[in-house]
Formats: sequence, C-alpha cells, structure tokens
Amino acid sequence: MRMRNLTMLSVVLFMFLLLSACTSKEAEHNLNDQPDEVVYYGKGEEWLATFSIFKVNHLLFDSIYIQNIGEDRGAKGPIEYKLVGGDGFKFESQYPQELQGVRSFHTSSESNSDIVSIKPTADGVFELTIEFNGKTENLKLKKMTAR
Repeated sequence: MRMRNLTMLSVVLFMFLLLSACTSKEAEHNLNDQPDEVVYYGKGEEWLATFSIFKVNHLLFDSIYIQNIGEDRGAKGPIEYKLVGGDGFKFESQYPQELQGVRSFHTSSESNSDIVSIKPTADGVFELTIEFNGKTENLKLKKMTAR
C-alpha cells in the first residue's frame, strides 16, 4: 500500500513539473513575440499618423497620434478612425473625435501583454482609416527604422 502511494505521488509530481514547464515556455514565447518598443508611421495627402507600442514588464502601452497636413488649413471638424492589425487587432473611435491643437488627435491605452497581442498584418503594416468631412483617407503605417 505504501509503495502504491509513493508511485502515485511520483506520477502527480511528474505531471505537475511537466505542466509547469509547458506553461512557462508558452508564456515566455508569447512575451518574446512582441518587441519592447516599436513605432509605425504613415503619411497620406491630408493626414499623417504614428502608432507606438512600448512593452514594460508585462504591460503594453500604445499610442496613436493623427495629424492633419492638408493644404486647406481651415477647420476640419471631428474625425473617426479605425486602426487594424493582425490577429484580429482593431482600435477605433466609438464616436467622432474633435481635433486639438494644430489639427491633431492623440489617444493611448494600456493592456496586459500576457493577454493582449498587438501585431501588424501579415504585410507588416497597420491599416488606418480616417473619416473626416464626408471624406475617407486610408494610410498604411509601416515600422520606422533607425537611419
């Protein structure tokens, strides 16, 4: 009877160690998928935008900045935007956003990197759609590289 208990204990201990190793390897793999800091940039005829992602410990801080660069310097009114990446990532306005300062808009968020993944499309870009004054402009935000 005592030998049977030792065998069962050994099996349970082995399973625990096996599951722990798999779980930590999987978590380590998910954390290493994302760079610690990356900035994407795109420019169109009316707008330019940057999308930055910073990883600190297990947190992701992301920020999108949209700037009007069009020739018409008049009031642009509110905008709506939708940023789409890979693996189902989507970040969009819930209602029209007023421009601030020099015809610009900025927003940011924070998320847990163990749960959320922010990745570009298979082409390595984020696709940004900006709707303004009854018009639409589409930008492809590409990863900025050091020069």
